Amino acid sequence: MVPIPETDSLEILNERILQECFAHGNHRTAGQQQTINELFEQETEFLLETPRVPFSNIQSYNRKADKYATVIIDKNRYSVPVKYSGRQLRTLAHFDRIEIFYQNRKVAEHQRLYNDNQWQLNPDHYLELLQQRPLAFHSARAIQQWKEQWPETMEKLLQHFCRSQGENHGIKDFISVLMLFRDHPKNDVYAAIELALAATISNSDGIKHILLANQETPDKIESLSDRPTLADADTSIYGQLGGVI
Repeated sequence: MVPIPETDSLEILNERILQECFAHGNHRTAGQQQTINELFEQETEFLLETPRVPFSNIQSYNRKADKYATVIIDKNRYSVPVKYSGRQLRTLAHFDRIEIFYQNRKVAEHQRLYNDNQWQLNPDHYLELLQQRPLAFHSARAIQQWKEQWPETMEKLLQHFCRSQGENHGIKDFISVLMLFRDHPKNDVYAAIELALAATISNSDGIKHILLANQETPDKIESLSDRPTLADADTSIYGQLGGVI
């Protein structure tokens, strides 16, 4: 296609191509008296029937995860959790995404890359390993890519942890904060970090406590005004009791 179209998504591009194809049907090519649509109608009776089963454009590969915890598809690397390094994996290459399986269980999914020698890394795949090797944290390719998307508060929290706990322990505990993104919405974690910084909280347990406290739903207090009640007690009977006072 010339010029190469620029769109925000594949869906928009497909819709644009479809509309242009429909419009092209009214076009007359050089030397023809009829439009493309009219010529197509004449050819319809000679066409084969549409296949009952749609054509699959999915390619399947068997790949072994390398020492970087990645599999290579079409000269590009896609990450998997580090525990699958050295394991034989099955990969399904769709036109828009890559799915990676271990023993029929999906362990990773990535947007497909179309240039060469690119790395599609999920930083979450490396957190356990980096927690064991905190000195490699800053130089890790996955973390460097992730840092480009961090708000400023993330870097402030990392520095605060390192000042409070020391470099090694601070990085390890900061990685525990990064693991919170697995189970909590991104914006909720960011909000908890802001509150933690304002309160000078110096550990991941404090941030986790803020997250859980913000997610708790307060118990609803039920009104008892419409509930049946007992009649007022008659205490005068106690004055008829005998005995010495």
